[in-house]
Amino acid sequence: MTSNLSLWLVPNENSPFSKTAQELISDTVPRNFVSQDEIQHFPPHVTVTGELNAGKAFGGKSPQEWLDSIDFSAYKPGQKEVVLELDTVEAEDPFFRKMNISVKESEDLRQVSATSRRAAGLDEAWSKNEYRPHLSLFYGDVATQQVKAKVPLIEMKIGFALGDLFACCGGTLCMGGYIVVVDTRKPIREWKDAIVAKRETPWAMWRATRNLI
Repeated sequence: MTSNLSLWLVPNENSPFSKTAQELISDTVPRNFVSQDEIQHFPPHVTVTGELNAGKAFGGKSPQEWLDSIDFSAYKPGQKEVVLELDTVEAEDPFFRKMNISVKESEDLRQVSATSRRAAGLDEAWSKNEYRPHLSLFYGDVATQQVKAKVPLIEMKIGFALGDLFACCGGTLCMGGYIVVVDTRKPIREWKDAIVAKRETPWAMWRATRNLI
């Protein structure tokens, strides 16, 4: 749980990739570290920015009006797409990045983050200097060394889970999806139903590298 709202990119919820990613998050990965009742269930996503203060970020607009007003016109499917390329499995100290898949460097994704932060009156420099996009697989208060020890096993499980999809589509896992404002002030288990604004992103392409599969 955080003190602000967050902006996420999410894949189409009915896509095979989204369903497989949800299984990884809700079962395959966490059961290696915690009991069933300790699992933190959350939707697959890549955070664009956090720090959206409900009282300040939207400039008097509703979250939906604010999201609809952001200029993403530079991006178009088949012409200029924002590629979210899942790259390597990482184990890190922060609770919300305890185990995650890094997203390969993308100037377009950094620009989406900067544009969104500008619209919220936030510092754009964060997007260039500090933003490290990733798709989280596990949240937990577990020793990082314990999580690191399981990285090879999780890599193998991800290979099994996504291998066929990767092979059939030339590395593309999902086309399109949504950019959503999520009320992450709520408990993690409620995030799935905490979307307060939603906008289609036909220009977002979800892919995987050979490092992952």
